[in-house]
Amino acid sequence: MDGVTVRHGPDGCTVVAGYQPVMGTHLHLQITAPTEAACRAAEAAALDEAVRLQGLFTVFDPASPLCRWRSGADERLPAEVRDLLAVAADGQTRTGGAFNVRTAVLTRRWLQATSDGVEPSDGELAALAASIAAPPYEVDDGTVRRLADCSGVDLNAIAKGHIADLVAHRLLTERGATRVVVNAGGDLVHRGAGSVVVGIDDPRRGDGAPPLHRIEVADAAVATSGRARRWFDVAGRRWSRVLDPRTGRPADGTASATVVAPDAATAEVLATAASVLAPVDTLRLLDHVAGTGTAVAALVVEPDGTQHRSPMWAPISAPPPAAAPTPAAGAATPTGRRLEPTAGCPPAR
Repeated sequence: MDGVTVRHGPDGCTVVAGYQPVMGTHLHLQITAPTEAACRAAEAAALDEAVRLQGLFTVFDPASPLCRWRSGADERLPAEVRDLLAVAADGQTRTGGAFNVRTAVLTRRWLQATSDGVEPSDGELAALAASIAAPPYEVDDGTVRRLADCSGVDLNAIAKGHIADLVAHRLLTERGATRVVVNAGGDLVHRGAGSVVVGIDDPRRGDGAPPLHRIEVADAAVATSGRARRWFDVAGRRWSRVLDPRTGRPADGTASATVVAPDAATAEVLATAASVLAPVDTLRLLDHVAGTGTAVAALVVEPDGTQHRSPMWAPISAPPPAAAPTPAAGAATPTGRRLEPTAGCPPAR
C-alpha cells in the first residue's frame, strides 16, 4: 500500500489510496461517499474486487477460469470472462485485426528471438499472423463457441480496464459511493458525480515531465497504448514491443495513442489498435465507431512529436493549471488540491 489521504468536504468524505502491485501495476483509487466509514468500506471492497477479478482473467495461473477454458479443461466461464471475450472478439473484427486476442502468439516468437539473437523471417511472421487473423471463438447470446485453437487467447490488453469498470460500478451500486475514480496503471475510469482532469504523458519525455495534454472527462474511461519504455533487443538491434498482429512485425509509426470512450474495455481495444494503425486510419476507425453512437475521442502522437486529434478531442481539452500564488510569509499553504491522474504509456500490449 502506498498510503491513504482522507479529505472532508460539502460532498462528504473522499479517500485517495494507492496500492501496488495489483494486476501487475499501480492501482490508484479516489472514492467519495457520505461518511468516512462508507469511504473506507468502499476502499476495502474495491481492493478485494480487483484481486478477485484479476484471478478470473490471469493467464499466469493454470487454475484460473480463463486458463482452464483456453486449455479445454472447463467450458464453464464466469459472466465477467464471457463478457470480456465478447468485447475482445468484436474489437478484433471492427478494427480489421489491428486488435487481436492472440497477439501473445507473436510476442512469444519475438521473445524467443531475443533469446536466440536471430530475427524472425518475414515469411515466418506472415504465417503466424495468418494463423491468428480471425477470432478463434464466437459469443452468441452469452454462449462462447470455439471455432479454432483457443490456447493462445490472452485478454491482458483489455482486462485491466474491464476490471476498473467493474470495480467502479460495484462501488456506486453496492457500496454507496457517489464518485469513483479508478486508475490502473494509466487506464482510468471515472463514474458518478463531477469530473476528473487527466494529464496525458508525453511519450518522448521521461517520468515527471509536464503532461503533453490535459483533458476533463466525466462518466468515461481513458486508455493509452504505445511503445514507450519497452523493447525487444535482437542481436543488438532494438525493436518496438508493440506488434502489428496483421503482419507479425513491430509497429513503429506511433509513439502513443490515447482514447476516451464510455467504458475502459472499449477504450483499451481502440488504443491498442491505434498503436499499430497509421494515424489517418485511426481517425477513420474512430469516425466509424462514433457513427454507431459510441462517443469516442483520441490523441495519436507520432515518434517525431506530430499530433493527430479526433474531432471530439477539442471539447474535452482542459486549460493548463493556473499558477498558484506564492503564499505570504506565515500564510497557510492550501491542502485541498484537486488530484490530476496521469494516463501514461502502460506496458506495451
